[in-house]
Amino acid sequence: MSDYMRNLPLSWKERRDESDVHSDWRAELAGVLAQAEAITAAAAPASDAAEALAAGLHALGAEAAARRKVPVRLLTRAVLDLLALAREASVDVALAPRTGGAVALYLAAKAPTEIKAVTRGHTLRATDADWEFGTGPVLEAPAVEFIEFLAGRSLTPPRPPAAPEGPAAPPRGR
Repeated sequence: MSDYMRNLPLSWKERRDESDVHSDWRAELAGVLAQAEAITAAAAPASDAAEALAAGLHALGAEAAARRKVPVRLLTRAVLDLLALAREASVDVALAPRTGGAVALYLAAKAPTEIKAVTRGHTLRATDADWEFGTGPVLEAPAVEFIEFLAGRSLTPPRPPAAPEGPAAPPRGR
């Protein structure tokens, strides 16, 4: 098959099981809310900001319960609030690969021009999750760092993968 055929819609791409593809992010949101609840229970909110974030996440849960479907936009708000809450509580958070990938893709599409200038024309790959999207040279970072950058909350951009270490090339002569 020609290389260009792989990039066409409805092309002859490799077949994969896509039975779990859906547009309702309720299960992923429940996982994010459970993590937030665990952080809040383990370390009582130590600041007004943490209390506001916990209350905001609780409100997102109530809003999601009232909806037929939970859109990725709502999941993204919850993930960003979870990451802020974790930062306030000085706790590391690991996102489910599906959650992190969906949020990163949504944020990449909605990113301001300055962020798109960094990511445009690249494949974005999480180093700690099984997701990547885009085309071009690879930029990589842990999923949470990607999300923080794409949301404009971090100035640390993703980087090209480190070159594999091997024997150093001898210097060129004159």
